[in-house]
Amino acid sequence: MPGIAPCLPAGRQPARLPGPRPPPAAARPAHGLAARPFGSRAQGDVQASHPVPARPAVDILPRCRVRRSPIHGRGLFTLCAIPGRGKLGELSGELRALPGARHDHQGRAVIQLVELSRRWALDCTHGNAFRYLNHSCQGNCYLRVFRRRVEVYSRGPIAAGAELTVDYGETQHRGGMGCCCGVPGCRGSI
Repeated sequence: MPGIAPCLPAGRQPARLPGPRPPPAAARPAHGLAARPFGSRAQGDVQASHPVPARPAVDILPRCRVRRSPIHGRGLFTLCAIPGRGKLGELSGELRALPGARHDHQGRAVIQLVELSRRWALDCTHGNAFRYLNHSCQGNCYLRVFRRRVEVYSRGPIAAGAELTVDYGETQHRGGMGCCCGVPGCRGSI
């Protein structure tokens, strides 16, 4: 390699970089979700406004159980302690247009719908166990929407036997649904 070989001791080859380089931006398909695995970083990805915690995702669902919740209906509970500030997994469901999804969920006792944008929603009715994350005004987890996906992160260490909860924030209920989380400082409504 011109320019590098003179800097190396005699008989040594230049070190190779691990793995193939990503293709230039013009060579990649336009639709990023199908073009590469979720979470991979390629040239041109803008992620600075959405920092990802340093810990890798753990497969948390096998270490959780759905059971009766003191907050509401059923909830997701840990079977063992969870280390703090890490990605726990992704909420699964059907990607739907927001107006149709809202219409289908009207009048339901349990709404398992995450609004991703003004146009899209994730209908979690038939999704994985993360759909049982109940609301708490001081949730021990939070949700992060990234490229039409919903990731679940822990806010800090979570004790074994604790219910995994998130603060739903503003919802389509607009404060019309009572909150039963019972934590100090509860807002009283969702």
